[in-house]
Amino acid sequence: MTKRQEDHYITREEFIEFCTNSNSKQDCLISQFKLFEKHYREQQKGVNEILDILKSVKWLFSALKNIAIAVTSLTAIIYGLLNIKGWFKQ
Repeated sequence: MTKRQEDHYITREEFIEFCTNSNSKQDCLISQFKLFEKHYREQQKGVNEILDILKSVKWLFSALKNIAIAVTSLTAIIYGLLNIKGWFKQ
Protein backbone atom coordinates (compact mmCIF):
# COMPACT_ATOMS: atom_id res chain seq x y z
CA MET A 1 0.00 0.00 0.00
CA THR A 2 1.32 3.38 -0.86
CA LYS A 3 0.83 6.44 1.21
CA ARG A 4 -0.84 9.35 -0.48
CA GLN A 5 1.26 12.44 -0.33
CA GLU A 6 -0.77 15.46 0.53
CA ASP A 7 0.01 18.83 -0.90
CA HIS A 8 1.44 21.14 1.69
CA TYR A 9 1.39 24.86 1.18
CA ILE A 10 2.91 27.46 3.42
CA THR A 11 1.65 30.90 4.07
CA ARG A 12 3.48 34.10 3.25
CA GLU A 13 4.27 34.67 6.94
CA GLU A 14 5.74 31.19 7.28
CA PHE A 15 7.85 31.76 4.18
CA ILE A 16 9.14 35.10 5.51
CA GLU A 17 9.91 33.47 8.88
CA PHE A 18 11.74 30.66 7.09
CA CYS A 19 13.79 33.18 5.06
CA THR A 20 14.60 35.18 8.18
CA ASN A 21 15.77 32.06 10.02
CA SER A 22 17.82 31.00 7.00
CA ASN A 23 19.45 34.43 6.77
CA SER A 24 20.32 34.41 10.47
CA LYS A 25 21.86 30.95 10.11
CA GLN A 26 23.84 32.14 7.09
CA ASP A 27 25.05 35.16 9.05
CA CYS A 28 26.07 32.87 11.89
CA LEU A 29 27.99 30.61 9.50
CA ILE A 30 29.67 33.59 7.86
CA SER A 31 30.75 35.00 11.23
CA GLN A 32 32.07 31.59 12.31
CA PHE A 33 34.00 31.31 9.06
CA LYS A 34 35.51 34.77 9.57
CA LEU A 35 36.56 33.82 13.10
CA PHE A 36 38.10 30.60 11.80
CA GLU A 37 39.92 32.52 9.07
CA LYS A 38 41.29 35.00 11.62
CA HIS A 39 42.42 32.17 13.90
CA TYR A 40 44.02 30.38 10.95
CA ARG A 41 45.94 33.52 9.95
CA GLU A 42 47.21 33.99 13.51
CA GLN A 43 48.23 30.35 13.67
CA GLN A 44 49.97 30.58 10.29
CA LYS A 45 51.80 33.70 11.44
CA GLY A 46 53.05 31.79 14.51
CA VAL A 47 54.17 28.87 12.36
CA ASN A 48 56.05 31.22 10.03
CA GLU A 49 57.80 32.84 13.02
CA ILE A 50 58.88 29.42 14.29
CA LEU A 51 60.17 28.49 10.82
CA ASP A 52 62.15 31.73 10.64
CA ILE A 53 63.72 30.98 14.04
CA LEU A 54 64.59 27.45 12.94
CA LYS A 55 66.16 28.76 9.73
CA SER A 56 68.32 31.21 11.68
CA VAL A 57 69.36 28.47 14.13
CA LYS A 58 70.18 26.22 11.18
CA TRP A 59 72.33 28.99 9.70
CA LEU A 60 74.07 29.49 13.06
CA PHE A 61 74.93 25.80 13.44
CA SER A 62 76.06 25.61 9.84
CA ALA A 63 78.40 28.57 10.43
CA LEU A 64 79.73 26.98 13.63
CA LYS A 65 80.33 23.72 11.78
CA ASN A 66 82.28 25.49 9.04
CA ILE A 67 84.34 27.39 11.62
CA ALA A 68 85.07 24.14 13.46
CA ILE A 69 86.18 22.50 10.21
CA ALA A 70 88.54 25.39 9.48
CA VAL A 71 89.97 25.39 13.02
CA THR A 72 90.57 21.64 13.05
CA SER A 73 92.15 21.81 9.60
CA LEU A 74 94.42 24.63 10.72
CA THR A 75 95.30 22.71 13.89
CA ALA A 76 96.13 19.61 11.85
CA ILE A 77 98.34 21.64 9.50
CA ILE A 78 100.20 23.28 12.41
CA TYR A 79 100.64 19.92 14.14
CA GLY A 80 101.95 18.40 10.91
CA LEU A 81 104.42 21.25 10.38
CA LEU A 82 105.68 20.94 13.95
CA ASN A 83 106.17 17.19 13.46
CA ILE A 84 108.09 17.77 10.23
CA LYS A 85 110.23 20.40 11.98
CA GLY A 86 110.86 17.91 14.81
CA TRP A 87 111.95 15.25 12.31
CA PHE A 88 114.47 17.61 10.73
CA LYS A 89 115.96 18.45 14.14
CA GLN A 90 116.67 14.80 14.88
